[in-house]
Amino acid sequence: MKFKKAAALTMAAAMTLGVTGGMPVSADDDIYEVVVQFPTLGTTPSDLQKVEDAINERTESEIGVHVTFYPVSAFETNNTTSLMVSSGEKLDLAISIFEGGVANYANKGMLLELGDLVDQYGQDIVEAEGVAMKGGYFDGALYGIPTEEKMGRVKAFECRKDLLDKYGIEYDENKIYTLEDLSEIFATVQAGEGDAFHCIAANGSEDPIYSYFDHTDQLGASYASGVLMDYGQGEDEIVNYFETQEFEDYCNTVRSWFENGYLSQDCNTTTDSSLVQMQTGNYLGMFSNAEPDMIANHSVNMQAYVGTDVVPLYTSAPASMTQFYQVTQWMIPITCDNPEKTMEFLNLTYKDKDIVNLLYRGIEGTHYNFVEGSDCVVEYPEGIDASNTPYSAVLNVWGDKMKDYVMAPLNETYYDAMKNFNSSITDDHISRALGYCFNSNSVKTQYAAVNDVITQYKAVLGMGVVDPVSEMENFRSALKAAGIDDVIAENQKQYAEWEAAQQ
Repeated sequence: MKFKKAAALTMAAAMTLGVTGGMPVSADDDIYEVVVQFPTLGTTPSDLQKVEDAINERTESEIGVHVTFYPVSAFETNNTTSLMVSSGEKLDLAISIFEGGVANYANKGMLLELGDLVDQYGQDIVEAEGVAMKGGYFDGALYGIPTEEKMGRVKAFECRKDLLDKYGIEYDENKIYTLEDLSEIFATVQAGEGDAFHCIAANGSEDPIYSYFDHTDQLGASYASGVLMDYGQGEDEIVNYFETQEFEDYCNTVRSWFENGYLSQDCNTTTDSSLVQMQTGNYLGMFSNAEPDMIANHSVNMQAYVGTDVVPLYTSAPASMTQFYQVTQWMIPITCDNPEKTMEFLNLTYKDKDIVNLLYRGIEGTHYNFVEGSDCVVEYPEGIDASNTPYSAVLNVWGDKMKDYVMAPLNETYYDAMKNFNSSITDDHISRALGYCFNSNSVKTQYAAVNDVITQYKAVLGMGVVDPVSEMENFRSALKAAGIDDVIAENQKQYAEWEAAQQ
């Protein structure tokens, strides 16, 4: 079939033709080709074309769209998208991964606003994403579609249950553990296991340990632009977190952890991830997000490599803040000639369970089979596993994840666990600034400089490698010299304007 680049449909024409909501498309209608980035970890699945063909068997007849996947490494999405858009290359649906949202692209005029498109063609997206849609806003307009099944985040120290049991340490799943609580646990386990054992698996390039205790709203940006305290429920003053007593107390505690051997002496320089370190069996636990999917996946890994369960010692309550929904987002670049059809396709990945699972799992009988007696738990066919499967969507970025089949040994209880987690987020842990996103463009030089200073200190001061008595003031002085006060002042100004607009 020869594909034509269809002219953008007007809203009135769409309503007249009745094509909204996935009406069947006649053979005489143009088929619009949607070029979609397909994120990988560097290797393109060998059966991607087979899956693409299977998807097009449905999308061409249902919504008049032919999908063409454009494989791209998740580590190169920024460069790839920027180059494609600046050169005018055809790209209809781009993805932002681990970039803190859409700010970089929106500031450069690379994206289309999506508000009207979502209203007209994306109601299945809205139903699935709920409050997470707040993470897609920038400068008051919707530019990104978050890919979340989790309506919040919760943080924890994921801990080997066998060692808790060994030392008679009771685990309370309803408790929020403080620095002092963990210090007591670490002291008990470290004394019993000896000097070659460490309590905390950590890596200087991962999220800083203090981020698991601070409960701050970073206002759609980062620590470099200031934060709202107390889950975004506190005063409206945006503060420098590193000037707070809370941060100072943390640094003093983590210094004692380092000196007592709870952290390894090379914790700030090792290249092994926390999970890889845990798999050696020489660590008690690691800090991590602890939503049901994270705990389930880490438990599978721990059983496979260490032979034990992990349980979360929660260090925060489940909470909703804008930055939680900026990890992965879909965007429609200005190179898209038919944003209406593109949004229809994106919506179909939320609406159609078969499309969702073609994207995630591939083709039944070839890439997966249902576990006997289940219509939602799947396993690899005989002779295939995660290491040799010809199709894998290794990054969870597609559509309504609550329609995604779960891979054994997980089971049907996963869906209920996720629903229960989402309903556990109470009003007092939903930030008052939800939906606000700081635009650093007017202070971008200072913002970049402040981020550089934070990066310089987070893996040494933040992991107890250096003495806070001598280094704390050096850190704070360096932040001021880089311009953090200017950045926070600009953030405070924008936030006040945003608050006024909400009223």
